[in-house]
Amino acid sequence: MNITDGTPALPPRQQIHYVHYKLPHYSVPLLITWSLLTAVVCLVGNYFVLVGTIQHNAIRLDKLSLVLIKNLAASDIFNTVFVVLPGVGTLYTGRALFQDNLVVCTLHSYILFLVPVCNSLMVCALTLNKLLILLNPLKTLSGGEKTGWSVAVGAWLSGLVPAVLYLIIGERTIVFDTRTCRCSTTFLRSSKEGLWMMLDSIFSALIVIIPFLIIIVSSAWMLHFLRKKTSLRRQSVGLILSVSALFLVSFMPFLVYVITVNILKPSRALKYRDNTVAQLVAAATYVNYLNTMSNSILYYFTSASFKVYVMKTWGRWFGRARRVQAIEMKTASTGTSTDKGS
Repeated sequence: MNITDGTPALPPRQQIHYVHYKLPHYSVPLLITWSLLTAVVCLVGNYFVLVGTIQHNAIRLDKLSLVLIKNLAASDIFNTVFVVLPGVGTLYTGRALFQDNLVVCTLHSYILFLVPVCNSLMVCALTLNKLLILLNPLKTLSGGEKTGWSVAVGAWLSGLVPAVLYLIIGERTIVFDTRTCRCSTTFLRSSKEGLWMMLDSIFSALIVIIPFLIIIVSSAWMLHFLRKKTSLRRQSVGLILSVSALFLVSFMPFLVYVITVNILKPSRALKYRDNTVAQLVAAATYVNYLNTMSNSILYYFTSASFKVYVMKTWGRWFGRARRVQAIEMKTASTGTSTDKGS
């Protein structure tokens, strides 16, 4: 075991290297509480999303958007199980849960790319698809469920690109970072460092920065249509815009970190030594939990049909059927359900 307070010493490579930053005493219980809240809300909320969309048509959008929403829910659950909950264990015990298992820590460093890459590409496709529907309903990306699954599978596979590059380049070092309670891979002080910096910059631009720009432009353009559409269409646009806005806010620290470290290319040691970068890394990690936990909440407030489904299910669980029936009748009378295919 190799523990450092800054730049990890790379050789030998057959062990996990630890970058140790002592967290403020008061922050540990706050981070544990925030992480547990994220896990509970994510698992319960996305249960409603997956069951509701698969069995009950609870969110009424076009088929492509529904497939992407299902996969966003799956990626949030994946992130909770493999990232958020292990992080809680590390914060509670004060030590790395993977410290004695190089293989597990290596795999953990690979899967960390899946969620941000998948989310950025799927939210990008979601907003772009809705914009094209508004611009020209007859010529859009909405080729149906098959097209949606093709986009989703492509997003998942794109998240595996860094892991494949790691394996091809070789000479990598696995680092456990106490700022984020996560494992990561570095090529610092490796003969392949220059090659990886170039590939990392290209990958960051294609998979992170460009999708961010598309989401921003598409969302801004959709705002133009809100005043012109009926309440039915306006509600579906509001749902997509809320998902996009949440994604942009929660991933903004991560985007700043990517631009600072990967694009502007300061000394790679800053990634480990500099206190400002350390704080940015921590912010990028824990602010991102907002995206993991909140999509289902946004659906509840922006989709009347999903709200009715949640209330009906909750009523069956806790015996409030009369209240649910009253809400459903009110919703039907006011005609606020989202138009299917809008």
